[in-house]
Amino acid sequence: MGRRKIDELLISAFGWVPARVTLGVLTFFGFVNQFMVRVNLSVAIVAMVHQNKTVEEVQAQCIPRSQATNTSRTFVVGTTEYQANALTSMNNKELTQDEPADEGLAWDEVTQGIVLASYYYGYTITQIVGGRLAELYGTRLVFGGCIMGSGIITLFTPIAARAHVGAAIALRGVAWPSMHALLARWIPPAERPRFIAFAYFATTLSVTFTLPLCGLIIDGRGWEAVFYTTGVLSLTWCMFWFALMHDTPAKHPRISREELEHIEVAVAAGGSSKKTGAAIPWRHISTSMPVWAIIVCDMGNTFGLSIYLTQLPTYMRNVLGFSIKKNGLLSGLPFLCRYVGGIISSTGGEWLMSRGFLSIVNTRRIFSAVAMLGPTVVLVGVAYSGCDPALTVSLLCLSMFLNGAITTSQLVNHTDVAPNFSALIGEEHKSETQYK
Repeated sequence: MGRRKIDELLISAFGWVPARVTLGVLTFFGFVNQFMVRVNLSVAIVAMVHQNKTVEEVQAQCIPRSQATNTSRTFVVGTTEYQANALTSMNNKELTQDEPADEGLAWDEVTQGIVLASYYYGYTITQIVGGRLAELYGTRLVFGGCIMGSGIITLFTPIAARAHVGAAIALRGVAWPSMHALLARWIPPAERPRFIAFAYFATTLSVTFTLPLCGLIIDGRGWEAVFYTTGVLSLTWCMFWFALMHDTPAKHPRISREELEHIEVAVAAGGSSKKTGAAIPWRHISTSMPVWAIIVCDMGNTFGLSIYLTQLPTYMRNVLGFSIKKNGLLSGLPFLCRYVGGIISSTGGEWLMSRGFLSIVNTRRIFSAVAMLGPTVVLVGVAYSGCDPALTVSLLCLSMFLNGAITTSQLVNHTDVAPNFSALIGEEHKSETQYK
């Protein structure tokens, strides 16, 4: 069946659906899959690695009462005293009684940290290149090809991990190509915060259900099955992406004339150009204070998010003492709150701008402050929450909910500053900050 026949069938079945809706759904699930193959290691590594802590090492952590003896001791966290059960006779099997009985890999904490961080090493090398390639050759090829490569690589991760830690590190450095070129070409400026909240923040929603899913898969099938499952899902998404995705509205065979005119007029009014080979004004970009403000803002945001993404499951397991199944569920809750916060913030910010209550500049500033300062204050409370799991998880959820305001600040700010080079600027500050 030829491409023209496929387009005719799609028009007859889905011709009433706006092209931007199709684009949003494809992008949403693209980011879901992109993050699935990224965060699976954060949960899987808990089961992959052999736990050989001594009783003395475990005593310093928050252990559930059901897993300890009746002997109690007192310890201090912050300024509050807590009663905890002393571990007079507990072995590692009792500590992980509902987790898979796998001896695991002999990776110490330093090695685990290197493996978890290896994804970000790849970011540093390829981000600017990926963004420029998307501007020149289109997001369809670059983004789709990268997720296809990620899916294939993920399928081989268990083999690489058992072969040698260096092989596992090499396979984690997968570049994430820029979607900002597509945003500048397809989405009118007024709709961009809402599009980002829905499609881009699929990364956050992906973490929400990927972490619990990984916990269930590990509990039932072992940690290797996590990589096989997420790899196959990514390759399945690629089939739909390459069949339905088009780089510009003008190339889309099923877009209505009304929607095409609406997009082109709005995008042109926002300052975007159809030219893709324009010379890059490196001097103006590197000396622009707004660009550096975006970079600095994202650096602060990225540091906290990277810690959440890579270390939260380990914290849930080694400090709060949650099992692998509870670990995945509770580690995902803060990211669900971030997604909800992003939807609310983007809708509220768009309403404030459309009604004239706030300018674009003030909207970006206010929501950046909420996204940065709010979680900072809440995380101070986490440090003093001690071994109260309900309070700790609640505070973590609140901090991520407030961080959802990022959808109306720097995540869209580079399209305000330079829409024709939004992919380049977006990936430039991502190469500095290492998170998206």
